[in-house]
Amino acid sequence: MTESLKLHQGPGLNGLFQAAARPKGYALHIPERAPDSLLLKPDTLKLLDILVCKLGDSRGSYRVGLPFEEFLRLAGYAVTDTNKDFVRHRLKESIALLGKLSVDWQEDQYPYHDVRFFSEITYRNSCVYACFSGEMAQYLLNCPIMRLPLSLLNISGKSRHSYLLGRRCLVHNESNKDRKLQTIRVEILLAACPRIPGPASQEMRTPSALERKVILPFTRAMKTLKECGILTWTFQEPVCRDSYEGFSQSIVEFRVRGNTVSALPAEPAAKRVCGPFDSDWFHALQG
Repeated sequence: MTESLKLHQGPGLNGLFQAAARPKGYALHIPERAPDSLLLKPDTLKLLDILVCKLGDSRGSYRVGLPFEEFLRLAGYAVTDTNKDFVRHRLKESIALLGKLSVDWQEDQYPYHDVRFFSEITYRNSCVYACFSGEMAQYLLNCPIMRLPLSLLNISGKSRHSYLLGRRCLVHNESNKDRKLQTIRVEILLAACPRIPGPASQEMRTPSALERKVILPFTRAMKTLKECGILTWTFQEPVCRDSYEGFSQSIVEFRVRGNTVSALPAEPAAKRVCGPFDSDWFHALQG
């Protein structure tokens, strides 16, 4: 059995993870044109998922705290000085982006417009402090809970498609709980992988390019999910390898392996030096 966190998830959150093909009516707003490419990085999306898990564990508060070393462990990094220096810079970029981000979407015929994820998010004294906007927090806390395996969060950034593919499979599985064996079209999974070229790319002119640029990265990422014990999978035969359109219409069968819910890892034992703002906020979270 695989340990997991509890993630409140719904279309308002999940649309961010379909960067290659946003759902109809889903739109992002990023003032000052912050680089969209940050949204596509697994660590940015992992940070958001972890903070949402923290929200569900915050006993009604919209404020959450995430120590830096805890993020490193959850995201699959060894806690070393080299990794700290490397990840800290990228984490601050992600925080700056998430602090500006708002979204539009429609759900059950109700339109949500310009909803910010966070009213405030900052990095201080080796800790991420975030306050979800009231509208987003209320929305998420009323969404269904999905198990988010720690083994999926731990997937290395070197396997840059696996987190996105695994998460998309879990969302599909959550929507179809009555089925033991899930089926999903490859095109739906590819929509979660913006770094895999799409059908309009000039790189897709030949079957050999399709194999190299699309099929191999996709199958390797899915194999990583199997090797990490997250799911088992196979293609339904036949599988078209001659054209992007044909391959995208192929069917994947998968089965999510059972998981149990785990508490979020304990905060690092080492003492942090916190200013009054951080201390008051952090102790409020513990109250």
